[in-house]
Amino acid sequence: MTAPTRPDPGPEPDPGPPAEVLGGGSAGPRLGERWTALPPRSRRLAVAGAGLAALAVLGTYLLATRPEPEPAPPVPYPIQSTDFAFLGIETPKAGDTTFDAQLTATSDTGASLEKITQGYGGLKLSVRPSLPLLLPEGQPTRVAVRFAVVRCAGLPLDASLPSLRVTLRNKRAIQDYSSILGGTYAAELSRALRTICEPTPRAASGT
Repeated sequence: MTAPTRPDPGPEPDPGPPAEVLGGGSAGPRLGERWTALPPRSRRLAVAGAGLAALAVLGTYLLATRPEPEPAPPVPYPIQSTDFAFLGIETPKAGDTTFDAQLTATSDTGASLEKITQGYGGLKLSVRPSLPLLLPEGQPTRVAVRFAVVRCAGLPLDASLPSLRVTLRNKRAIQDYSSILGGTYAAELSRALRTICEPTPRAASGT
């Protein structure tokens, strides 16, 4: 009796293409899945926080790249921005030893009139209103300078360019300068001084 023979093995079955691997190899949930899983309130807070962070970054960038503003021009010196105008002198009456010169002072930028003086020893000078006097910006301010004759010797009875010494102050500086008020001031000052120092002689009395 003969032993049974084993059949020859057939060809191996084709395993086919390898299976496609999905995902990045992480077993955890994806970002989108985690975002969807958040409560609505948490999602709103996250969006608001991201918006605020973006605004902060944008504001910082704008501040860093903003051009520097032009510096403000300096305030002019007081003597460059203040003008004096002579208004007139009322001729003193016989026997008077005082008279007033009326002026206006105008400052384009605002200033303070600190002092007014003059260089003649035979004259005393006072100012109304009292000094220092604020000169508002662009507003003419009236000033009365009172002269009192205490001695006629040496006074400018025929002065051509008499001046007043003025001290002005503003935000930039304090300055002294001689203010020459012009030919009308010189003529009226000389006439007032001659009225006091060279009075008209009285007519001789009849016999």
